[in-house]
Amino acid sequence: MNVSRLAAGVLAVAVLTVAMPAPAAADSQAARVIAASGKALGVSSLRSVNTIRIDGTVSAAGLTGTATQYADIKTGQFAESTNLAPLVQLDGYDGRVTWNGDGTHLVWTNGGDSEIASEINQAYLATLGLWQPQARGATVASLGKKAADGRTYDALRITPVGSKVPFELWFDSATHLPAKALFVNGFTTATTTFSDYRRVHGVMIPYKQHVESSDGNNADVAIHRVAVNPPGAQAALARPQTKPTDFSIQDGKTSTTVPIVLGENHVYLDVMLNGKGPYRFIFDTGGSNVVDPEVAKEIGAFGQGSAQGSGVGSQTENFSFANIGTLQVGEALLKDQLFAIAPTRKGFGMSSGSHVDGLIGWEVLARYITTFDYANDRVTLALPGAATPPAGGHVVPFVLYGTQPQIACTIDGIPSECTIDTGARDTISFMTPFVTDNPQVMPATTTAVGVDGFGIGGPSMGKLGRVQDVGIDDFRLQNLVGDYSVQNEGALAAPFVAANIGGNLLRRFTVTFDYYNGTMTLVPNAAFDEPDAYERSGLFLINRAGKITIVDARPGTPAADAGLVKGDVITAVNGAATTTMTLGQIRNLFAQPAGSVVTLDIAGKDGSTRSVKLTLRDYV
Repeated sequence: MNVSRLAAGVLAVAVLTVAMPAPAAADSQAARVIAASGKALGVSSLRSVNTIRIDGTVSAAGLTGTATQYADIKTGQFAESTNLAPLVQLDGYDGRVTWNGDGTHLVWTNGGDSEIASEINQAYLATLGLWQPQARGATVASLGKKAADGRTYDALRITPVGSKVPFELWFDSATHLPAKALFVNGFTTATTTFSDYRRVHGVMIPYKQHVESSDGNNADVAIHRVAVNPPGAQAALARPQTKPTDFSIQDGKTSTTVPIVLGENHVYLDVMLNGKGPYRFIFDTGGSNVVDPEVAKEIGAFGQGSAQGSGVGSQTENFSFANIGTLQVGEALLKDQLFAIAPTRKGFGMSSGSHVDGLIGWEVLARYITTFDYANDRVTLALPGAATPPAGGHVVPFVLYGTQPQIACTIDGIPSECTIDTGARDTISFMTPFVTDNPQVMPATTTAVGVDGFGIGGPSMGKLGRVQDVGIDDFRLQNLVGDYSVQNEGALAAPFVAANIGGNLLRRFTVTFDYYNGTMTLVPNAAFDEPDAYERSGLFLINRAGKITIVDARPGTPAADAGLVKGDVITAVNGAATTTMTLGQIRNLFAQPAGSVVTLDIAGKDGSTRSVKLTLRDYV
């Protein structure tokens, strides 16, 4: 589950109107728009300005709090902090790297192109880049006239240096004041509207802004103070050092090893929350701390706010926030951790084939050196500096895509970027933009489009086929089953990343993550050379209120050939009632060798009942 940065950054647009003249742009019409806006704003009043501080009130994610932003007009540095307790977030750009942080003094550098672009674009606005000489090197073009809400606008498209994603800035054609900023980043579009202009230090500033986001995470900003050349600005603009002190290993130990259970390549383990439990959690490098509402109630953690989180599907899931006093994994203890509260028992439990009380991910991984020993069913957490690099390991550098490891990889020889996701059950899932831009990676033979996964946001759709070659460091893994996404929304519609590597590939290694040094170490295990297989029925099942329900029977597979359709309910398998079996156990029956026959009793969505024999076969 991706718990997005919701409030940090909403003040970034606030100072774009505290502007200085800029004589040049990419085309003459853009230059005229910039000149007219500079005159309307009164930018000549701020020739002596170096830095600006803005303080305001922010309402976002069902929470209300404060935010402070610093901008250095001369250097382009930018930093801000937002306190929407219990949600505290920091972000900034020091002219070299963009970074994020949280309320625990954990600070990290952005590595994904989307996050870098978002931060650089914010910094460009906040530090008045458009009104600097030569627009500070940005590519600026006129988009002509735009009409919306009964008004006419002059629109510019701006791509700052270092950003791979342009944004649009619209100016009111009558007043020449900035009216809207539009950011399209991946599958999310955010539009900021400026209003309530007031003259401060001779310049017009919008004291109110409204952010409308396509993912439902909207925000409102009300400015209450603007300070020019404030004291302490340089210290505030510097990237903070990461120094969380909220974690330890009990009894003076430097590491702890806990058993795990692999279920459909998910890593399950027991955790204690506020001294209660154990609770069954998924350990997910692609996710963050999430707890089910029923568990939160049991441990006395009460949610605040209301936001939308995204996942593999095209929809979003509502969640709230809570601080949990203690999180314990084996003898590893973390204190005062932020959790999202979302229905994992219903959502993941419906689709994963196992009971799920919650997830742990980024927050644990960022503090401990973590080893996933798939072959021996265990995870080890070690304090930084206490872990010994695995013998014979291949060290692979990674950067952070949000809070998820992103590595260099090759796909059929194409240099690419891949994310690493212990919470994904499949081998490798290809992002829609990558497949669109590189049609040569699509296998000559693929399945029909069907449901390839199910999680936050509902089902994800794609084709299945065989990948010729996946390269990681000097490893070459061949003839793997790939999910070629057709999603236009959700995590699999993300740009700049080729693919998401899941548990069915990772289980071939012992994997050690060192977030402090940005490395992933791989040691092959006995499963490394195993042929990659896929289930042999063509069914995708979920447990809906205790009923094993078909959400997809992929065309051209044994299930579809037998007449099974979406909405049918399986009441018995080989004579055993499904009420006596887990979803995982039922799915395992469809992984039997080709030629095996599985008998299903079906309650049709039309009210009929029938018996169906499936002869399993390989269709990928």
